[in-house]
Amino acid sequence: MTDELIRSLQRDWQSQEYDATHVVRRLRRRRWTPHLVFALEVLGCCLALGVGAWFAWVAAHQSEHRLLMALSAAVLLITVPLLGVATALARRPSLAWDDETPESILRIGIRRADASLRAMRVGRWNIAVVAGFVLLLGAMQLLKLIDALEFLVVYSSVCLAVSLGSLIWMAWRVRAVRAERDACVRLLATLRE
Repeated sequence: MTDELIRSLQRDWQSQEYDATHVVRRLRRRRWTPHLVFALEVLGCCLALGVGAWFAWVAAHQSEHRLLMALSAAVLLITVPLLGVATALARRPSLAWDDETPESILRIGIRRADASLRAMRVGRWNIAVVAGFVLLLGAMQLLKLIDALEFLVVYSSVCLAVSLGSLIWMAWRVRAVRAERDACVRLLATLRE
């Protein structure tokens, strides 16, 4: 063997050792992050259900924009529980923490990455629901079933901006989570060898 080959192998090994230490340290440091994210998602669902209940109340007690409020209430009260349950099921595996061995921590990292990827797929469904609702409201405005053009312009603009921002953030996050998952898989394979 040449000295250059030995130095190259040492650099590769030291690089993997740093990666493993770095990944394990970061996973330990962020041990409670999935619990916090899950709690925030539950809080968001509760708030959305509260808004849906308020829309339903307004639709029942106000004659102006009754159809708009009733549709808004229906969309929130039907989709939020469904998408909330889907998100909870996607996130649930990320909440467990096994014994702290290097192998188990890497398995935790893989499980958390998979849970994040599943939750982001549910996030895309959330955006699809919002887009469908905006299209429905636009069609109803064109058919003159509702008369809320100013509201629809503002609402559609906000939904578009938030949805585009969310899609961009999710695309960036998916790449980062996949890279993290791949690193954990690679380190776990190396550890098992």
